[in-house]
Amino acid sequence: MALSRRIVLTLALIAAPLLGAAANPIAGTWQATEGGQSVEITLSPDGAFARRDRGPSGPEMTVSGRWSLSDPGPWLRLTVDDWAPRRACGLFGCTDIRMLPAETFRVLQYDNDHLVLEDPGGRTEFRRAG
Repeated sequence: MALSRRIVLTLALIAAPLLGAAANPIAGTWQATEGGQSVEITLSPDGAFARRDRGPSGPEMTVSGRWSLSDPGPWLRLTVDDWAPRRACGLFGCTDIRMLPAETFRVLQYDNDHLVLEDPGGRTEFRRAG
């Protein structure tokens, strides 16, 4: 991506919350599917997020909290407030499910219908769902 295009993208994503909640271009519902797993994340204009992860044979996991964008990058930061389920049970008993307090993703590409995020685990390509 050309440097000038990256600067424009960064400024648009960072400045949008200052212009009003409805103006934030990254707000909305995004979906990604790969290898039988799916992720749906809703980034609300007010800074709240809700994520639902579904695996091919496991229970659904939901995570919610607050989201923000920061520069340089831009970086999408998800601060986790709540998740479910909180316990997993199997043949050998139950165990607590722990979550990191936050996740950070680099925004590699964004347009109206396409969002590419990257973290140490790799890239995830999302399509706008709503």
